[in-house]
Amino acid sequence: MVTARALGRRAVPAGIAAAAVVAFVAAVREHPRVPGDAARRPPPPRVASEVRRVSSRPPTVAGRTRTGTGTTVTPFSAISVRVTLTGRQLTRVETLALTYDQPRTKAINDRAEPILRAEALRAGSAKIDTVTGATYTSRSYRQSLQAAIDRARG
Repeated sequence: MVTARALGRRAVPAGIAAAAVVAFVAAVREHPRVPGDAARRPPPPRVASEVRRVSSRPPTVAGRTRTGTGTTVTPFSAISVRVTLTGRQLTRVETLALTYDQPRTKAINDRAEPILRAEALRAGSAKIDTVTGATYTSRSYRQSLQAAIDRARG
């Protein structure tokens, strides 16, 4: 049987814990919500960084040459990629622009971009792995690359 004294011993710590949780929740400030979808947000201030970095390989089959360009904007940067297809084969990947909003973003982009460009050419598609430590850059590079491939294919 539970006595009143045992209930009192349990109630005091539970009350203190509940008060602490309420105080914590009241102290936490909520981030302001941006109405609408994240894609509609204006891009953050950026430092332009036109790059013109190219990776290419000779085609192994003959075919019509087509090009396409794709651009993706993230909260940290914008990436623009141009591809060249010879027949159905990816033969050239060119990074046209790679912007950044902070020196850290520039360092991440500068490290990841050559890896992503070379992997895209090796894979012959946008199905490439994420570069460790460059998740947003990798994701937006893949999106830009896929958009460019889709435009080149018409």
